[in-house]
Amino acid sequence: MAEDVTREVMEVDVLIVGGGAAGLSAAIHLQKLVQERGLGELMVAVIEKGSEVGAHSLSGAVLDPSALIELIPDFREKGCPIEAVVDHDEVHFLTKRMNFKAPVTPPQFKNEGNFLVSAAKFNRWLGQQAEAMGVNVFAGFAAVEALYDEVGKVIGVRTGDKGVDKHGGPKANFEPGLLLHSKITIFAEGTRGSLFKQVAKKLDLFKGKNPDSYEEGVKEIIQCPPGTVKPGQVIHTAGWPLDKTIGGTFIYTLPGDQLILGLVGYLDTHDPLFDPHRDLQRLKTHPFIAKMIKGGKVIAYGGKTLPAGGWFSMPKLYHDGMMVCGDSAMMVDVKRLKGIHMAMKSGMLAAETAAEALAKGDFSAAVLCGYEKRIEDSFIKTQLWAT
Repeated sequence: MAEDVTREVMEVDVLIVGGGAAGLSAAIHLQKLVQERGLGELMVAVIEKGSEVGAHSLSGAVLDPSALIELIPDFREKGCPIEAVVDHDEVHFLTKRMNFKAPVTPPQFKNEGNFLVSAAKFNRWLGQQAEAMGVNVFAGFAAVEALYDEVGKVIGVRTGDKGVDKHGGPKANFEPGLLLHSKITIFAEGTRGSLFKQVAKKLDLFKGKNPDSYEEGVKEIIQCPPGTVKPGQVIHTAGWPLDKTIGGTFIYTLPGDQLILGLVGYLDTHDPLFDPHRDLQRLKTHPFIAKMIKGGKVIAYGGKTLPAGGWFSMPKLYHDGMMVCGDSAMMVDVKRLKGIHMAMKSGMLAAETAAEALAKGDFSAAVLCGYEKRIEDSFIKTQLWAT
């Protein structure tokens, strides 16, 4: 693209890249803190690359409600879309044809009292709460480049150009991306966010850390015949078909006779032929699973990666003008298959650090380092330490 393209500049106080649970929780909590502490009229903006908030999320997740209760205590009155409260959990070990139920559910797989949610609906609801509080949420804007000043401080992002041909040249409907300048930028893009990868490399944020490690998860939403599914159940399995890689499967039951069937496996497997989608189809042939889904129809499917490196694979969480939270910061407790509550809590702690920086008028690493201390003092470290 020609260097002489004129780009509109938009000034914001805090810019959050990513409209998922982490980014929206940061926006909501920051807006509350701004009002409580009388920090004045500040512009908090969230940019989301999807066509709408929730567009990149797929139904079927177990939510530990701890962070939600703290963020929005009256979430039920505000219509939080909870599909079901988990009232039963169990674990099974599978061989190719046999099924052995564990006599006791291991502690990390206990889910009674947790919430079954649609991640897409939940994130859309968080977006609505953020907008109701005055947060500017811009969907359909992908951040493609971080902006730096002459000393390397992050000062915002550039959004992608629209109306570009396959060679990168402008078409008739060309629309240049915006330059979003911010005092603080919070990256909350999800696993291996395309922009944060660039930022982490430039600022060497993974220096001295363990290599990052990932799992791939695939899931299907299956509409079963009427009266065949009891909602509120969480079932995990180990063993077949993942006999050559580390991983497991999960089954969540929702109202309306819907069942979520998923499989997760580590991508550093020694099996070069590991194919999560293929193994999910093999799983469906097991008698234990086939009986559950008999007569059902797949109505949605998808996959995503999960950061699985744990505490010692987390990057440095701050730099002059920026912080990173949620999956982008490797905050998933893989032993529990839980990440949403950590994403939300990390976003809230980033918001508390941003509020402190705004009050002081100092956006340097000397102030933003307080975010890392807050993470260490929270349940995030307690839960990730063993991962």
